[in-house]
Amino acid sequence: MRKYNILLFFIITLVALSCREEPRHAIGRSVITVTIEPLRYFTECIAGDKFDVETMVPKGGNPETYEPSARQMINLSNSVLYIKVGNIGFERTWMKKLEQNAPHAIVIDSSEGISIMETENGIPDPHTWMSTANSRIIAENIYKALVQLDKKDSAYFKKNLERLIDTIAQVDSKIRSITKNKTKRAFLIYHSILTYYARDFGLQQIPLEEESREPSARQMQNIIRRARQEHVDVFFVQKEFASRNIKAVSESTGAQTVEINPLGYDWQKEMIKVAECLK
Repeated sequence: MRKYNILLFFIITLVALSCREEPRHAIGRSVITVTIEPLRYFTECIAGDKFDVETMVPKGGNPETYEPSARQMINLSNSVLYIKVGNIGFERTWMKKLEQNAPHAIVIDSSEGISIMETENGIPDPHTWMSTANSRIIAENIYKALVQLDKKDSAYFKKNLERLIDTIAQVDSKIRSITKNKTKRAFLIYHSILTYYARDFGLQQIPLEEESREPSARQMQNIIRRARQEHVDVFFVQKEFASRNIKAVSESTGAQTVEINPLGYDWQKEMIKVAECLK
């Protein structure tokens, strides 16, 4: 009977363990929250296993229009650090409320020290991470914040930072190697997210919309005319920004529609993909 009870206890314990939800964070680790997935990539590269990193705007979310869930706002109160892009739409709308929900968290601007560019229409471009030059600055800013939180692991963070800087340099070299012989330097893009990328690699970005505003009929005509003059044959789009104008512009210019994901976690893959898609 005693053996039976022991066996029964063992079976019940196994079942209970198998049904238990895995903990979201490692026990004892502090939580850092970032606005978008590319910032999670940079932060995890440097923080390693010392912190857990959460993203406010999830995969597939539009950082211009996304609204955080009640659960996200509650979880945010556990964060010791919030890393923002700088001035992206989500942050302009929600940053005050985020700070109220996490009053003890340090908030840093990952774009501090970056010279903010303007688009062709004079609008400051917040998409700073789509640049190898900017990414080095972003990485340094994240490193400094981590050291402020955890001085005892500063050497560990420094080693990880150096490894990330090497990766960024390799990405830069790879893109330059791909683009140096490209005969066509202009490309169409639905949402102007590659302003800094175009600057870094001597390219020309022709955006269809800015700040979620669709172009007027006259603006559409001008964009199509310009794309034809520049012999543009690539039209970059993102699934976060759907529009019926995409098909019309693609058909009118003959440009191939190519989906990119600058908001994805795999920053280096997405950076190189843009170069590879240019003709």
